[in-house]
Amino acid sequence: MISERAGVLLDAFQSIDRAVSGEGHVEPSVVSYIQRLQQALSQPEPLTLQIAKQLHGLRGKEAYLFTGFVVPGLYPEGENDGPLGTLVLARALHLAGLIPMIWVDPQLLDNIMWLAAELAVSVPIKAIDLAQLAECRNEPAVVIAIEKPGANDNGIMHTFAGLPVSSGSISIDALFLEWNAMGTLTMAIGDRGNEIGFGALREQVVQWAPGSTDCHCGCTGGVAATTPAQFLLPAAVSNWGAYGVAASMAILARDKRLLLTPAEEERLLRVAAVRGCVDGICRRGVYGIDGLPGATSVALVQELQRIAQRAMSEESE
Repeated sequence: MISERAGVLLDAFQSIDRAVSGEGHVEPSVVSYIQRLQQALSQPEPLTLQIAKQLHGLRGKEAYLFTGFVVPGLYPEGENDGPLGTLVLARALHLAGLIPMIWVDPQLLDNIMWLAAELAVSVPIKAIDLAQLAECRNEPAVVIAIEKPGANDNGIMHTFAGLPVSSGSISIDALFLEWNAMGTLTMAIGDRGNEIGFGALREQVVQWAPGSTDCHCGCTGGVAATTPAQFLLPAAVSNWGAYGVAASMAILARDKRLLLTPAEEERLLRVAAVRGCVDGICRRGVYGIDGLPGATSVALVQELQRIAQRAMSEESE
């Protein structure tokens, strides 16, 4: 009976990893790329399970979450990918007994406050201040970057299309490197390879992602990020990765409150569009995410909810 239950749970976490890779929701080429990245990490357990287990063991500890991909002229108030996932994961962490704090690029602060209210997330949210973070760098037990641009070999952040992020988003690469050196638990969620955390898979990104070696600023460093994280979750959409971690935590805690609902996702996407958080592909406020219809993201959330609820139900039998 114990082995059967373990099998049910393992299948659930494997299903969550596949779901956040976009399987059944996005183009097969994207799914293939993300799943190859996931497999390249060579982990003995599903990635979402590993991350959820680490977080589950940090009750009462502080967790810093970072997000924001701001590019003047393209995403002046940030993308909608990243902030939504950050809020959902922060809520799950809070309900699981951790003490989360969200740090965002200043241009995003007003919008994420609105979105937090929409989701009834009551955690501290601050604008990224490198001096303040340097002073309190010993406080968090875990730091998590969600769709936060990472610097290339030359120290320059880029969009995946190769445009330099010379202003807008604030680089937290140096902080992450310091946290790695200090032994602070570092985690990252991204979807292309130009985000914080993908230093662990830089060679694979360069090999497998067309255009990743090109950029439009003349630095010749390409777009692949070089800063690693101890735990990395590649996902088809960064928000989806965060939703998957929240779903995995819900299973471990046997607490459905940690789950995002389809109705909440639909509401968040609509509010984000109205507030000016743009779709990173369309580059405007739409009911969608990364060039995908909003209905696709809602369907993904529905799938995660189904997987988690089934696992919790079968485990209690």
